[in-house]
Amino acid sequence: MHSIICKRIAVLACLAAVGLAGDVTLHVAPQGDDASAGTKEAPFATLARARDAIRSRIKSGHHSPTLVLLAEGTYTLTEPITFGPQDSMPDGSRVTYAARPGESVFISGGRRITGWRVETNGTWTATLPGAREGRWVFRQLFVDGERRPRARHPNTDYLRVNAVGKDRRTNFTFHDGDLPPLPSWLGAELVFLHDWSISRVPIESVVQSNLTLTTAVNVGPVAKHYAMDHYEKHPRYFIENMWAFLDAPGEWFLDTSAGVLHYRPMPGEDPNTIHAVAPVATSLLTLEGDSATGSKVRNLTFRDVVFAHTAWPFPGRYAAGQAAFHEEFEPTGGLRVPLPAAIQLTFADGIRFESCDLSRCGASGLWIGAASSSNVVSRCHIHDIGGNGIMIGEDNNRRVDGKTWWRAAPAQAATGNVVEDCLVERCGRQFFGAVGIWSGMTRRTMIRNNEIRNLPYTGVSLGWIWNLTPSICGGNVVEANHIHDILKVLSDGGGIYTLGRQPGTVLTRNLIHGVSANRGRAESNGMFLDQGTADIEISGNVIHDTMKSPLRFHQAGTNLVSGNILVTPGGIPHIRYNRTPESNIVQRANVVTNRLPAKVETGCFGPR
Repeated sequence: MHSIICKRIAVLACLAAVGLAGDVTLHVAPQGDDASAGTKEAPFATLARARDAIRSRIKSGHHSPTLVLLAEGTYTLTEPITFGPQDSMPDGSRVTYAARPGESVFISGGRRITGWRVETNGTWTATLPGAREGRWVFRQLFVDGERRPRARHPNTDYLRVNAVGKDRRTNFTFHDGDLPPLPSWLGAELVFLHDWSISRVPIESVVQSNLTLTTAVNVGPVAKHYAMDHYEKHPRYFIENMWAFLDAPGEWFLDTSAGVLHYRPMPGEDPNTIHAVAPVATSLLTLEGDSATGSKVRNLTFRDVVFAHTAWPFPGRYAAGQAAFHEEFEPTGGLRVPLPAAIQLTFADGIRFESCDLSRCGASGLWIGAASSSNVVSRCHIHDIGGNGIMIGEDNNRRVDGKTWWRAAPAQAATGNVVEDCLVERCGRQFFGAVGIWSGMTRRTMIRNNEIRNLPYTGVSLGWIWNLTPSICGGNVVEANHIHDILKVLSDGGGIYTLGRQPGTVLTRNLIHGVSANRGRAESNGMFLDQGTADIEISGNVIHDTMKSPLRFHQAGTNLVSGNILVTPGGIPHIRYNRTPESNIVQRANVVTNRLPAKVETGCFGPR
């Protein structure tokens, strides 16, 4: 007995040392049984069962700190695990869901694909249950943890429109030889690149006699500036999802008519050993309070867990406005609709994600949404995301009593949320206009000490009003982030992008570099302070290796630019003014140079 007590004390001491100790500990394992007791010797099989056990304890008045330890392995979901006010702990107590120390835990919304057949043409095929009937149709395939591209043409880079048609929305001519003659284009998807967003629409026909491609629906949202040739006469495009284009290693094509997946393997891959996964679930976690009563979901922690594999059922047309907000398939005035997130918080307070990994998402990653405060995302790796990596707050669309939510219920603003010490990379994998971290109408958001890199568009986007209208937005801080290798596909963005009046907001001590030359019409910058940007302090930042001006202001109000190091290419001004009076921008003690000072090359930016 003495030895057992000593061992238990040792285990508790170990858990406490890594912040895992709780007054109550439950255990979950993939080989467990939900009918068991939830002990280490007899673990539950699912997180949902552990949640329900804790819910019963809370209902009975037990509010002791509780730890749920997840044993190594994969926990497969077909629908999200939901948490509500009934799963909450009062302040001073907390429920923690964590991997057992040193063990790898995966919560996956995917299904493994097996039974590969090697065809004579070198491709592999697999028959998928439910694909022919439309029960399992997907847009992402992951092999050995890596996203594989749908069959596309061309395999790399883009084609250029020759000339758009008369309506500027549904057809264009292509250059002779750009598109091959095919008997059918059924199922093909046009991926059309606007300046700062994209459209994905089905192709109706490709006629070789007059070199004309016609789409089944309009390209771009209804606003006139999304006409195909509004910004460029010869915009970029490519085509996905045709069996005829399955010609490069790693490409795949899902034949829904036959229910068969075709895959062209990478060198060295073995059909008997590869781990191929396609998503089934559209989300993984939903933490949602009660908006009617105002009851929040509170004080939950998720630690050392890998979340992966989500789908997004394609609505038939994707026409993006900005930051992966897109127009509804049946337009009702051009309203922006956000992509859903794999992990969604709404009316949530005090939720923490610590040292987690979120990846391989079909739409966006993690969204701290309406009326959510004091939530923290810390030391997490957010990567390989179809849309935005992390989202905080809301846009303007939600209504309360018929009015814009932030006018009618300003207390519902996302407030005091923190993203810190995270690595955010390779977002916007399907929807290139997405951003690493998007923060809309928020108060006192803190984005600090993150590394944000390898993105097709903007790094951090802050604000969501395109004019100087006073709003609830303000007091936000973007500090000591390392933002680099961005705007690799689209244009008209920045390492940090802002909109609207934001009193008390500070952008400080960020290191921004590697801003690609704009491929579209509009230039890209270290920071793009766009329409209505006002009352923001931009101080102590280091911006270099930008092909155009480090800072650009467009229709901006009064802002302070102080103590920054701005490295400019030859002949490029350190600040570009677009319809902004230069007198609006107060400049103090900035260093403007054409060479980066050595003392800041290894500055302390990003995760520690």
